[in-house]
Amino acid sequence: MFKPLIAVAMLLAANAAFAADTPLTAAHYAQQLGVGMDVDWARTERGIREFDPLVVSDFAAAGIHHVRIRVADNMTESRLIHLRKLVEACEEYGVIPIIAYQADSFKADPDAKNEAQLVAWWKTVGTFFGTDHPTLGFDLIYEPADKLNHDLSALNRGYENVIRTLHDINPQRMIFIAPRMRAAPEDLPSLKLPPHSQSFILAEWHIFPWGPLKANGKYPWTSGTAAEKAAIRARINTAVRWQQKTGHASWVGGWAVGESIKSAPTESQLAFARFMACELNKAKIPYAINTDAQFYDGEEGAWRPAPEPLLKVMITPNCEKPDIKPGHRESKPPVRGEQNATPAEASTAGSKARPASSASQG
Repeated sequence: MFKPLIAVAMLLAANAAFAADTPLTAAHYAQQLGVGMDVDWARTERGIREFDPLVVSDFAAAGIHHVRIRVADNMTESRLIHLRKLVEACEEYGVIPIIAYQADSFKADPDAKNEAQLVAWWKTVGTFFGTDHPTLGFDLIYEPADKLNHDLSALNRGYENVIRTLHDINPQRMIFIAPRMRAAPEDLPSLKLPPHSQSFILAEWHIFPWGPLKANGKYPWTSGTAAEKAAIRARINTAVRWQQKTGHASWVGGWAVGESIKSAPTESQLAFARFMACELNKAKIPYAINTDAQFYDGEEGAWRPAPEPLLKVMITPNCEKPDIKPGHRESKPPVRGEQNATPAEASTAGSKARPASSASQG
């Protein structure tokens, strides 16, 4: 019962020691992000209603080091209070919170009015948090798309104005900006970055946010052929080269193996998950898994059992052994302490400490 709490305490102590000994820069921040998860704790009514701070304990015990908290609506006082509740819960359990804004109006029409709304939204959030919560990050627009795909100057201008506004409030706030084409790594060079911004500006990009879906009649992953693997490595290496050229760190804001997971994972899904996780780890690029509802039942306050083997591979892949052959399931890596406990073990431990009614508390 107490082992997950001990693990969390050790993580908090390690983070505190890191912060005390090392100035927090974007590069150090990226190193701390590790593996995270996209969450809808502040985006949907259900996510808001079902959130319980002890959920963060379950995430930390399963090896989740950060959460990307997606938000779609305009800011109200109650929404701001809820965001603070999420951020404080993350800090309590050693999980880094990143607030990510959907920014639908600006994506659909990046005119002066909608740009002003984007700046005002972030000014409200930035002012609310001020200089508190130093590990809290801001992801300005997740998945820039629609008209922003064809108006690069508007995207960069919007970023510039929001960054200036937020850094007037807190010069050390960690800020993520994403390129157009739904944060395609190939478009990272099109980002206009403020001079000498390497310490507090990171790039956010996507690769297979909903898994390897069919495009132009073909799937980018079938059985993991040499050509399929080379194409994925090329996209990751595009981001690595951009990092090397600019000195900026980057983060994959979300990737998945498919649109929905309702049964036990297939060999192909496990192979894809392991390959992706190992390649990103090899490149030392932190990433978030998309999305919490696929793996965690907020109403029950427990990890879903069917996708558990897949989640384990995405969090802690075994990258030492050769690629899996068709017909062979990916075996689970050994548990190394409670911090890397399986999701089911984390939920079991968490449920012992959680009141029976807590899963439905908002």
